[in-house]
Amino acid sequence: EFAAAALAGTFSLEDAVRLVAERGRMMEELPGGTMLSIRAAEEVVLPLLPEGCSIAANNGPQLCVASGPDDAIAALQQQLEKDGVQCKTLHTSHAFHSPMMDPIVAPYRKVVESVERHAPRIPIISTVTAKWLTDEEAISPEYWSGHLRATVRFAQAVQFAWNNEELTGDPVMLEVGPRTTASTLARQQSADPKRQVAVPSLGDHAGDGIELVQLLKAVGGLWRAGVTIDRERFEEGEQRRRIPIPTYAFERVRHWVDPVELVVQGGMVKAAAPAAEAADVPSDASPKERLIIRIKDLLESSSGIELQDVSNDTTFLEMGLDSLFLTQVAMSLQKKFGVKVTFRQLNEELPNLDRLADFLLEHGADGTTTEQTKAAPSTNGPATDATEDAPELKKVFGAQARIQKEKKDDLTPEQRAWFNDFVQRYTSRTAKSKAFTQQHRKEMADPRVVTGFKPQLKELTYQVVVDRSEGCHLWDLDGNEYIDILSGFGSSLFGYMPDFIRKACHEQLDRGIEIGPMHPLAADVCHLLCELTGGERAAVCNTGSEAVLGAMRMARTVTGRSLIISFSGSYHGINDEVIIRGSKSKRSYPGAPGIMPEAVHNMLVLDYGTPESLEIIRERCHEAAAILVEPVQSRRMEFRPVDFLQELRQITEEHGTALIFDEVITGFRMHPNGAQSLFGIEADIGTYGKVIGGGMPIGAMIGRSKWMDALDGGPWQFGDDSVPEAGVTYFAGTFVRHPLTMAAAKAALVHLKEQGPALQERLNDMTADMVRRVNDLFDEHRLPFRWVTFGSAFKTKYDDTVENTELFFMLMRLHGVHVLDFPHFLTTAHTEADVDRIVEAVEKTCIELRASGLMPERTYPIETVNGVLGAAGDPRERIIRADNPPRPGARLGSTPDGGAAWFVPDPEREGKYLMLVEA
Repeated sequence: EFAAAALAGTFSLEDAVRLVAERGRMMEELPGGTMLSIRAAEEVVLPLLPEGCSIAANNGPQLCVASGPDDAIAALQQQLEKDGVQCKTLHTSHAFHSPMMDPIVAPYRKVVESVERHAPRIPIISTVTAKWLTDEEAISPEYWSGHLRATVRFAQAVQFAWNNEELTGDPVMLEVGPRTTASTLARQQSADPKRQVAVPSLGDHAGDGIELVQLLKAVGGLWRAGVTIDRERFEEGEQRRRIPIPTYAFERVRHWVDPVELVVQGGMVKAAAPAAEAADVPSDASPKERLIIRIKDLLESSSGIELQDVSNDTTFLEMGLDSLFLTQVAMSLQKKFGVKVTFRQLNEELPNLDRLADFLLEHGADGTTTEQTKAAPSTNGPATDATEDAPELKKVFGAQARIQKEKKDDLTPEQRAWFNDFVQRYTSRTAKSKAFTQQHRKEMADPRVVTGFKPQLKELTYQVVVDRSEGCHLWDLDGNEYIDILSGFGSSLFGYMPDFIRKACHEQLDRGIEIGPMHPLAADVCHLLCELTGGERAAVCNTGSEAVLGAMRMARTVTGRSLIISFSGSYHGINDEVIIRGSKSKRSYPGAPGIMPEAVHNMLVLDYGTPESLEIIRERCHEAAAILVEPVQSRRMEFRPVDFLQELRQITEEHGTALIFDEVITGFRMHPNGAQSLFGIEADIGTYGKVIGGGMPIGAMIGRSKWMDALDGGPWQFGDDSVPEAGVTYFAGTFVRHPLTMAAAKAALVHLKEQGPALQERLNDMTADMVRRVNDLFDEHRLPFRWVTFGSAFKTKYDDTVENTELFFMLMRLHGVHVLDFPHFLTTAHTEADVDRIVEAVEKTCIELRASGLMPERTYPIETVNGVLGAAGDPRERIIRADNPPRPGARLGSTPDGGAAWFVPDPEREGKYLMLVEA
């Protein structure tokens, strides 16, 4: 910044040199200290800082530098490394930008006062404020003396430059000086590397003409970014002569024959041909080329940076991979290829893919084969191992057993005493459930029993085993009574076995359970489904997962296309194709072990509700058989992008693509016709389940005849020459239309028809009132939880970085409410008295969590002003686009009733926020 100030005329060159020299002299006279580079966000590190230490620099969203006395920083490093956080000490003599600089702030201010200072002639971005350096700051001695003590806000300053609307054209940064540190850090924060360009002037090494080569690269990089180069000035003093050169080499591009597409002929479906070898792993590739592909995959899956178009001589630092990341890469390379590679080698001897591949081959790495998990060629790119994204699995694929094997035991004596007492109380109360789990573990392979396993919670990892139920109440083997808000994972809308369901099932049991023949109740159920939803045709199956599978098959059969577009954060059942996660590069990855990459290569996963996703869909909708949507995601109920869904409806109609609404959870629970009626959008196919079964397993597909005809060929008549006209797919199952299920489903649908929308409205109002009361308790006890709701469904939300959240659900069960860390639901069996008991259990849980010392306080309060946003009951009440804040600096937060809203800092009250509302 001193160099910038000199160039901008704030200081003369002589004065700037004097200021820098005097600054260094004063620092040298101070006691030594240590600086620690940490791969973690500043807000994560701040609470861990020992006394006398501070954040010296914020260099990126997940990269900061701590500074302070040697012993304190050493203790911090030990703690961070124990927690698995990458960090390393910097080669510095003193703890710059820390409290250890305080003694020289005042003396240095006097030095600054002694030189002339002028307003800058060239704009400067301050790394103290991360904004334009004002004239007042530039001539202020306090600014320049405080500069040596303040945190360097490099990351924020870079973001200010990247996103500054005052700049014309695309931003270009040129690092003027040795090494590539600043440009590497800047590239890591670039949202669009093709538009936001950072170019280093020199490299990290010198000698043998390397500086000239790097300088020429810099000139080329600037020219490619649109910067006009003054060639005469640059080549001044050079002698040039014209020489003949060979013609340019053509870029070699292989074009592989795609697999045969699905063809429907005469009502029969011909299978597609097997997929060819992956296009990005040519069959004639050399061992080195294959090895480079594997290295790129390793780097991409770890960093999220797209590297397929990066040349093999581009250095890792030029790719945007900093030193801390290269340390992790070194460990990953050794694990994957069995060859030890050090960070120093990656930084000096093996700085690019070309040299690294040679080194690995020389030391025995296998370059003849590629990973078996490489996907077949597809428009959506290759896949990789699913276990690399475990946090996302927890959010969406809840039925998977989630097991943590590493034991953490860092409790204080007080926390340990509380925890031991809680374990004793919980296990004593549910002793028979625990004994049952142990007794049958050998024979029962059940992921639900072990999900959430952590060594420190081992004695508490078992499910409550139920003995009987009535309405919304459960009794376990020990005789404990619970109010159930798990509600069969949303399948229970009327409570357990209400009288009208019980009566229908008993009558059917007396009549018989016939598997195979057509049953008259199936026609009654399909008629009611169409009547309640407005659909043209309906079909039933066994589960919601089967319904989604059937809808996808119908869409592909009718369109003859393979691609299906879905969205991150949605849950569509247990079929291989939909247990999937996406990536920044729009590649599709299996979402769980055991799912092969080939199973998902016809899927494209996009972010839900964003303008960028709409643009991609507009470009590719002509390729897609269907767009599969969970209109209100069960784990993100506060987000309801109606405008986005309306755009999807328009785009799919233009391209003949099926719009599938997965309403297995929302269907019939929020409204008789689910989100389609609430949002005013008619899908081509809706998939349903849960509620309509009345407690029995069921799935259903309801939609337009154009699509549903793919199941049976469409209508035809006896007594004439009509035949099924539509091509058909295969969809069947032994227990489809099970008589008991049909009896329960008919009873449930008749009840819904008789009650009308008023049933859901009463239940929705009861849920909203309960959620408001519970969120008041979370606020009162400053706990990092929030209940969010959509209709009669609600969910406990918390930041994934918060530890010990399992205790909330365990304490709720201890206090008589049956709940797991899944979406929660109220039923018509819940009374006001039941709701009062639920709220009372939450209050007891909050008190215990606060007393335990194991739950952090929420760091900022949520306050509202000027009422609420929107009208009560309006489905658009809190439809918020996370990528479109109404004003700079606004952040998303939760309202008292669990919805989403934008908040801004209160200028009059530090640490408090104001909610933005519509005028």
